[in-house]
Amino acid sequence: MAISYSRLTHLRLAEKFRRSCTSISSQRPVPVSSQISKIDHKKMMKPEKKEDRVIYELPKVYVEENTTGLALFSSNTNYGIKVIEVMNAIKFTPYGLRQTWDLFQEDKLLRSQIYIKERAEFLGPELATAHFLCFRGGKVRFHGQEDWITQDPDSDMLTSLPKFYVESYKVEAADCSKMTLIYEGLENMKNMENLKWLSLEGCPHIDDWCLDRISGEYGNTLEYLDIRNCHRVTDKGIASLSKMKKLKTLILGGHPEAKNLELVCLMLEDILPEITIRGIVYCDESLLKPSEAKE
Repeated sequence: MAISYSRLTHLRLAEKFRRSCTSISSQRPVPVSSQISKIDHKKMMKPEKKEDRVIYELPKVYVEENTTGLALFSSNTNYGIKVIEVMNAIKFTPYGLRQTWDLFQEDKLLRSQIYIKERAEFLGPELATAHFLCFRGGKVRFHGQEDWITQDPDSDMLTSLPKFYVESYKVEAADCSKMTLIYEGLENMKNMENLKWLSLEGCPHIDDWCLDRISGEYGNTLEYLDIRNCHRVTDKGIASLSKMKKLKTLILGGHPEAKNLELVCLMLEDILPEITIRGIVYCDESLLKPSEAKE
């Protein structure tokens, strides 16, 4: 059967179109996500400006799988190095060990007599001083009372002292005999308006600096002062008592560092005409004649 030329041409074009459609459908399309993943987003994003601020972060605690919960209490600080530093600072000689022990005791004594502001504000300066002295072996007597208040050796409580501020309680006399009172501890004895009687007999740490502070604090009220057996007191400390204008009785004795004690006492009697100094001998009675010694 003869086919016309136009019919043949039409068939050829149809076959070519069919083949081209078959080749296109056989190709797998490329997913859009893979094309997007190939894009470098860091280059496309604009860099953000960092703010000028400091960010504090808590330290992170890392616990290994093989450790227990006690690892949370561990520390990265090498305490062994600190122990070695302390051990190197100690001289392991009899003198060095004694010196280290003395420094430890001085620091302990200093911390036990630190001024507590809250106590003075709650009790007032008078009662705060009374509590400070009585709890350390001292005694106090208030204005208008005859009995001394001290701590009971069998009890740690002071039932005779108020536990709050009472305006009528004014310390008139304080007995600090044989107390380990130091210069820093005198801060707890300030602002007492009616203190007239003070005994520092046998206090091993009272020195010239302490006497100068006492004379400046109670120069207008104190009338009686006992500083016997205060071995650190020298001529300078006794001379500083000349600022106490109302001092009437001064008891001395046991001051090995005071080389010119007689001369200083004569000076005090010249400055303070009403003062009476006990425990001082101005001349050696053995050098006097028998008749003069009887007189």
